[in-house]
Amino acid sequence: MSLYDQRFVLFSGKGGVGKTVISSAFALSCARRGERTLLMELNVNDKVSSFFGSSRVGTRISEVEENLFAVNVTPQAALREYGIMILKVKLIYKAVFENRIIDSFLRSIPGLNDLLMLGKAYFHATERNADGSYVWDKVVVDAPATGHGLFFLQIPSVITGFIRSGHMFEEAERIQALLKDRTKTSINLVTLAEEMPVNETLMMQKELRSRMGLEVGAFISNAIYPVLFSAKELAWINEMRQAISRDDDPKGARSEEFGATRGLLDAAAFRSQRVEMQQYYLTRFQEAVDKPHYQIPFHFSTRLSFQGIANIAEELEAQISADDDSAKRSAS
Repeated sequence: MSLYDQRFVLFSGKGGVGKTVISSAFALSCARRGERTLLMELNVNDKVSSFFGSSRVGTRISEVEENLFAVNVTPQAALREYGIMILKVKLIYKAVFENRIIDSFLRSIPGLNDLLMLGKAYFHATERNADGSYVWDKVVVDAPATGHGLFFLQIPSVITGFIRSGHMFEEAERIQALLKDRTKTSINLVTLAEEMPVNETLMMQKELRSRMGLEVGAFISNAIYPVLFSAKELAWINEMRQAISRDDDPKGARSEEFGATRGLLDAAAFRSQRVEMQQYYLTRFQEAVDKPHYQIPFHFSTRLSFQGIANIAEELEAQISADDDSAKRSAS
């Protein structure tokens, strides 16, 4: 299924690969397609507001762009919302959940914080209006990085394995069912075309499949350097570098010329080596995965602006749409 067909879309990956960027860009592409979209950060230092030039994204849902809303979920805020939902009255919630002894007890329960945040995401993914329609057309989750991400997605099955009844069991069971529903949910992994990110991504796919029965929806390789030089041009660059290195006395009137030329040629060689390395890992990665694989070009800027996010959103939509068209042609 296309990423645009599913309404609960999660992104994970090794820390530092740009999953928040990809989550934000995908959410923006959904909003621009006319879908009422909720982008969820999970208990992190807010990054989304800097991408969209909005006020700080907090625990209350706020609009950051037309059709696009964002929230930064914390375990405390999720517990409060859940507690009031169950107990109905705010005063009763305060008496129960803000009690020092009960608060200490709740903090000692392993995995409770992750269950609360995942439960909050589940709530919005299934939230309905009075007429039965969904409140959100798309819920996009910037999920925790690889190691924590595995535990985060596994926590519902862990809880149902230990508890056999009660509110927590029922909640975990509903969340687990949604995660496994491939018609509604897509778990996607973001990586870089480098050894460690690729290895961790392949490991996470294996763990999701073998331990949790969850399938990856798509892979996104981020920050791919475009190829600048042809084989003929690279050969010329290497010849020139060798010629300059053989010069016995690049001083005097020609020293500045030699220095500038050597610097440019070295930069070109470094860039080509970077491209070659990425292409090696992209090929290896492509051979190892059996799901859609999208590649996002590197954006050369000191700080990613809204325009950068918008460009990535367009790139994602173009590749996903092309993939969808290809799949439809194959099916017909």
